[in-house]
Amino acid sequence: MKTEEGTILSVDDNGCVEIKVGRHSDCIACGACPGAESIVVTALNPVGAQVGQHVKFEVREVNVVIGAFVCFVMPLLIAAAGAFAGHWVGLSNGFDAVQAAIVGGIIGFVIGAVGVKLFDRSLTNDVAAKPKITEIVA
Repeated sequence: MKTEEGTILSVDDNGCVEIKVGRHSDCIACGACPGAESIVVTALNPVGAQVGQHVKFEVREVNVVIGAFVCFVMPLLIAAAGAFAGHWVGLSNGFDAVQAAIVGGIIGFVIGAVGVKLFDRSLTNDVAAKPKITEIVA
């Protein structure tokens, strides 16, 4: 588990908090949110932290790896599979194979993007995937 620190911005009724976290090396390397000096993380609050308190929280590293794969690699793999399928369909049905491959790739990429959105929705409801506050620092 990776431990991070941040400041509580808000507390929800469902036991979660929003934590403002300064960018660190992982965020800078990712670049998913360029220009942001800080990011906001939703975390579980088993210690009862309040707004304005500085806290430590844990993030499961496996979630970061799986999320990166689903967001960056999976759509490209599905787009490539769509391009190959489109090429095959084009050849077998007498269409222009290149155009069929392009259409298949676009369809595959759209399916991959929908898959990313569905994955994001499933993580929103998964309590085990959320970061968890471990202690109040100040």
